[in-house]
Amino acid sequence: MAEKLKAIDHLRPVMSEGAVLFGATILGRGIEPNGAARFLLRLYNEKGVFKNLDEDIEALSDGLKRRFDLVEIETKGCVALFRAR
Repeated sequence: MAEKLKAIDHLRPVMSEGAVLFGATILGRGIEPNGAARFLLRLYNEKGVFKNLDEDIEALSDGLKRRFDLVEIETKGCVALFRAR
């Protein structure tokens, strides 16, 4: 999560007042994926496509709240959808 939050740190200086940052990330911890999702999560992490086995909703939430006043996060299965302003 630290690397993803660094990317957000680079965006913040160019965001206008009132701008909304939104996105999604696939969580690696604190979720209960089905067998297919578990297989793909492991495979993509081994291949280097993903790097998220240690990422959870708390790290995302804490990181966004340290950077933005308003943060909304919703989970859909293994995915965290977020909006921050």
